Amino acid sequence: MKKTLLITVICGMMAAGTAFSGYGTQSLLFTPSGTIFNQNDTFTVDAALTFAGYQALGLSYWLETAPGTQSFFSITAETYSTFTVPNQLGWPNNFDFPMMNGVDTGYFATHNDLGGTVVDINMPVPPGTYQVSHISFSITGAALGVYTFFTTTTTPRPSNVASGLDEFNIPRASFTITVVPEPSTFALLALAGAGLGMIAYRRWCATR
Repeated sequence: MKKTLLITVICGMMAAGTAFSGYGTQSLLFTPSGTIFNQNDTFTVDAALTFAGYQALGLSYWLETAPGTQSFFSITAETYSTFTVPNQLGWPNNFDFPMMNGVDTGYFATHNDLGGTVVDINMPVPPGTYQVSHISFSITGAALGVYTFFTTTTTPRPSNVASGLDEFNIPRASFTITVVPEPSTFALLALAGAGLGMIAYRRWCATR
């Protein structure tokens, strides 16, 4: 009898451990207002949080960009949804915090936390998908190319969802934009190309 009871308890503990290890899922999805922007442009990004397995009281997340690109971008405003009490405020929210651990090593994170909390801790948010942020960006003198922004994942700024005393880490999420020349630059290049073409044509005619 004791042996049977011990086996039952052990099996129950293993089952509980398996259930606990799979408890809770969470992810962030970013939707930018476009994918192609000029070197001194503005754009916005909507952030949506999906979570399951628990009720949430808030979240913390930071965005980061690759070294050498941090001075090109700045967050100028943010509208908070669902978790409407901001964790941190202050504009502009620049990419000036050097990350030093794991996959984030070398990247520069936003100065302020982009997340927030509920107004009343007695009214947690049930599982589901919710828009949490509408973020405004400015671009200043960015070099031409493709830029990818990631959420942080490691200390001292791990992105996570809070549920009471528990914090659930958010897997790394990202979005990408492409910076192209300003319209005036395109016009100048077109004029220069036309001028060179005319000179080449006249020379060709003169040698006939």
